[in-house]
Amino acid sequence: MQILLIVGLILLVLGAVLVFGLYPYLDSQASQQILEGLNSNMTSRTLTPNQSISLPYNANGRAIYIFFYNSTPSPLEVKGVPENDSSVTSSGIYYVIPNGSGNLILVNNWSQNASLKFSSTYYLVKGGALLGILILSGIPMLIIGAFVTIFALVRRKR
Repeated sequence: MQILLIVGLILLVLGAVLVFGLYPYLDSQASQQILEGLNSNMTSRTLTPNQSISLPYNANGRAIYIFFYNSTPSPLEVKGVPENDSSVTSSGIYYVIPNGSGNLILVNNWSQNASLKFSSTYYLVKGGALLGILILSGIPMLIIGAFVTIFALVRRKR
């Protein structure tokens, strides 16, 4: 039963590393790469009333991330963006466009100037399917490892 206990503990450790170690590490690496890309391409511009700016994008198999910050308390009109995962705050918007191409158009419909900072960057997930399988395989490893460990401990006490 000692071997069963060791196998159970090994499965628990492997599952924990895959689920609680690999995923957060990859997520933080991707976030860091995206933020570095956005910060390195940051551009400032002032829009007068009724003026617009066009930001072309071409995802072409890579996700594109577009960020803009508006200094005025009034929101700008946004045109040309497909439905996507976006994060909207009082003065900034962060768009994620997974595929397609087009132009994101920001229009100042207000009677005051709007100072903008905007940026865009591409991110391509490398080996995403394999990494997803590895992370998802960690969940059954945790369950089976816990079951085998408990079973080995119960059998050992007899």
